[in-house]
Amino acid sequence: MKRSAILGFVLIAVMATGCAVLTKSTPLPLSEKKASPEHTPIWNDQGWIIARGSIHNHTIWSDGCRTPEDLIQQARNEGVAVLSITDHREGRTCINNKVCLDTGGVDSKKEGFEKYFKTITALADESQNPIVIPGMEFAPYFWNERSPKLLLKGESRHYTVYGITDPKVFEDMPLSRNITTKAQPDPGFKPYNDFVNYVRDHGGMVFQAHPDWINPVDYMVAEARADAPNMFAAQLPRLTGVAVIPDGIFGPGSPGGAWDLALMEYLTGYRAEPLWGTGDTDFHCPDPKNPANNLRIGTTLFYLKEYSSNGVFDAIKSGRMVALMGELFQESYVKEFSVGDKAVPNKVMLGEWVNLSGPAVIRFSLNKELPVKEARLIRNGKVIYTATNSNFEFTDTEGAKLAIPSYYRVQLIGDGPMELSNATLLYTNPIFANWK
Repeated sequence: MKRSAILGFVLIAVMATGCAVLTKSTPLPLSEKKASPEHTPIWNDQGWIIARGSIHNHTIWSDGCRTPEDLIQQARNEGVAVLSITDHREGRTCINNKVCLDTGGVDSKKEGFEKYFKTITALADESQNPIVIPGMEFAPYFWNERSPKLLLKGESRHYTVYGITDPKVFEDMPLSRNITTKAQPDPGFKPYNDFVNYVRDHGGMVFQAHPDWINPVDYMVAEARADAPNMFAAQLPRLTGVAVIPDGIFGPGSPGGAWDLALMEYLTGYRAEPLWGTGDTDFHCPDPKNPANNLRIGTTLFYLKEYSSNGVFDAIKSGRMVALMGELFQESYVKEFSVGDKAVPNKVMLGEWVNLSGPAVIRFSLNKELPVKEARLIRNGKVIYTATNSNFEFTDTEGAKLAIPSYYRVQLIGDGPMELSNATLLYTNPIFANWK
């Protein structure tokens, strides 16, 4: 076999697993166990337990630098009350069903689903500070679109799965583990829908991770490229949610973006459930040059009825979540977000439906008022009101005249850059409204 062909096979395998998964990181021990957390992990307000969450994190089981035990302690240090561990599934990749390479994920001969979940669930059973949510990250399908120079597509479409720990369910998932050196057609949305439907049919929840992330790579004999849009919210009607922060701020998170399109599909009956927005950490390793690369770069605040893993799952399913990033909002939570015929002070109605007989009165406030570059109130994908403070009240007379099923969500934008890894943002999940 020619050297270039061998190199091409190796490069395909690297790209097919998201590039970084091929080589496991050297474990980096945690150097400090802090007596008190850097930030508030839990607030109690109006009967809600508001828990700081960090979801989508990696350990040495795939391409992360921390052991699961050290990652849990890092969460305690930072003030994270809910921590999900989602190592990469891709443990081996085959070319033409002949040459298979170990690519460092959970599904490998050295590791395996049973060993992984036994380890993570045991830690979850032991830890209540933080609550540990076992999960996994997937690249369900990728293909080669060109020959002789190979063009790999689909490798950047990643999904995180929660609520399933049965190794057999993971072993039987409809996933691609093989690519060919001959050109393959674009499969469309079917393999991703098959994957999402399988997860949901087995009681799991599935989120699209980093939907704005595009990582083009050219290795001379092969390249990887993601075509826009990378986000499939509208085409995956059973998708549970999408990471709107940080790697979704330009596409799905923007007013009128894919998240809003999916919410409109819910209002019109195309989707049986809303699509929820989350903050996604995607933590692998600390970076001394970038202190913001921590477990809070993409934060999800969970509004819990009880402080337990079941309470977290209930909050996810009900949309009782707020996504945020940036130091400005680190000690903030949504104290009030209500929609009613009249002002309803100090009420949080994330994910709820309300019946109205007149103009909607929307009230929004944080636990402490903050100056922001812009506060946006969004109805059905359209910005209908803006302010320069985090706390506001607005009466929507236009919505009452339209009198169609609607949703409201809030976006706060702080000063500073707008970059995937460096922005100051807060997004709520929606409140839904009907007019009598």
